Amino acid sequence: MIRTKFTRSWMRITVAVLAGLLVGTAVPQPVPSFIGSAQAAVGPGSKIYVFPFQPVFKGVPKEITSQTTDLLKNEIKHSDEVQLQKGPIFIPESAATEVKPLSDKEIKRAARLKSEGAKYYQKFNFEKAIKSFQGAINKYEKSLALLNDFTPVLDTLLMLSVCYYRTDREKDGAKMLVKVIRLKPDLRLDPEKYPPMFRNVAQAIRKKLLLKRRGEVEVVSNEEGATVFFDGRKVGISPIVLKELVPGDHFVRVEKEGLQPWAGKVTVVSTQRKRLLAAMGGVKKLSGPMGAIAGSLRKNRITPDLLKKVQQQGKKIGADFVVIGGVGKVGENYQVGSFLVRVANKQLCPLPAVQFDPDLLGASVEIYNMAASLYKRVEGCPDPVKAKVVAVVQTAKKKTSIKSVAVGPSVPPPETRKPTVVKTEPAVVSTGPSTGPAVPGRIPATIKKGPAVPGRQPAGVRTPAVGPTSPRITKEGLATTGTSALSGPAVVAPIVTPVPIATSVKPIDEQKNGEGSGWYKSWWFWTLVSAAVVGGAAGGMYAAGVFDGGASGASVTVRWPAP
Repeated sequence: MIRTKFTRSWMRITVAVLAGLLVGTAVPQPVPSFIGSAQAAVGPGSKIYVFPFQPVFKGVPKEITSQTTDLLKNEIKHSDEVQLQKGPIFIPESAATEVKPLSDKEIKRAARLKSEGAKYYQKFNFEKAIKSFQGAINKYEKSLALLNDFTPVLDTLLMLSVCYYRTDREKDGAKMLVKVIRLKPDLRLDPEKYPPMFRNVAQAIRKKLLLKRRGEVEVVSNEEGATVFFDGRKVGISPIVLKELVPGDHFVRVEKEGLQPWAGKVTVVSTQRKRLLAAMGGVKKLSGPMGAIAGSLRKNRITPDLLKKVQQQGKKIGADFVVIGGVGKVGENYQVGSFLVRVANKQLCPLPAVQFDPDLLGASVEIYNMAASLYKRVEGCPDPVKAKVVAVVQTAKKKTSIKSVAVGPSVPPPETRKPTVVKTEPAVVSTGPSTGPAVPGRIPATIKKGPAVPGRQPAGVRTPAVGPTSPRITKEGLATTGTSALSGPAVVAPIVTPVPIATSVKPIDEQKNGEGSGWYKSWWFWTLVSAAVVGGAAGGMYAAGVFDGGASGASVTVRWPAP
């Protein structure tokens, strides 16, 4: 009985468990969205294509780059987390720069035209000489790549200038002189061949031309290490920056052994730098999209254009990620720089740098560590690169900076002017009035003593001479002196400090009404008053009988009135 109940219970439990298992397998369990999306994008089977590592600059053997690439491929191949995506075997395609056939026919024709122009010049047929010389110049400019010596060009331009001057075409002659001096700033004309007037004109043009603000030209060739010639003079090795150049047209030639030389004309502009790309014939370069990727890595540059090409090739191959990198020599060891590119969005993720010696000792361990980091970055890049241009190898031997060379002539020093000497006369002290008439145009050098006069400079202060004061006639027919609005621009008068004017005592005959002593204080006024009083008193006394004259009138009796 007990066994039967236990058996039934066990059977019920077993059926319930089996039913639960069937239901669990039939109903799909919800999966977090972030896990699903991550697995869909870069699941454990993400495909990675390894682009062959490239040598950065020079000094890295092909064996180093190929072994680095093979070690990384081997690690990815034996990984359980990612897959190694096979692709086309990279064989760099090369394309040679176009080689144009060069001929010296133009140079020979230019030489003949130059000779004809000289004959016409000897016969004083300057018009035909001008035509021949101009034709020779045109031929020379078409053959600059073969023109090693610029002397014939300079001689032709100089003779052309002389012909223009001989035919009274000074402007055209000056233009030719400018070209000659621009090509050869240190030009010195032979006094036995050229008259003084022509040499003076050339010297004046030279000074004016050399005082202009200079320009620069950067010369970059499609093959580094080429020799650069500027206006027929060797100036350095490409790439190079030519400085202190006189504005105007100049000629550049670039050549390297085994390659076809390149030449062209460049117009220098004041305060500006122009970049000149010299494409010599016969230079081989990588071609095609894969070649463009390799070429950019070799130049230690990862650019947006490079990432675009990597994305296109990755989609074409069917890869989810592409590994790109390069090897640069640092001292005696080699530095490996690599990046992981996500094909979906061109995200650039840096991988740890690797360094090993020339014998590749420990290289396997270093590449293993780099591969382990690569697996983690497939799931997500913690530090994506945001810069537009990135160096492949950060510590690789830096590219030599472009050398700058001052090619143009030095600026002539400014002309020194002799200082103006103002002659001054010694001051003469005079205690009396001035004798003799004043000299026009000269300020008297005498200093008078006496009381200060309103409106005049104080005594003892000398006024500096400011120019002649002789009379001048204006357009209106008015005579004027000094600096008035009619006589010309005003001259600023010297600043005079105001001095208190002393009160002077004038003679009486110069005093005006209300000035000096009053009329009631004058001596003549009181004299008249006294005379009037005395006369009045005498008359009154006579009328009163005080005075009594006799018959003879000889005696006067004074009688006082009775009290």
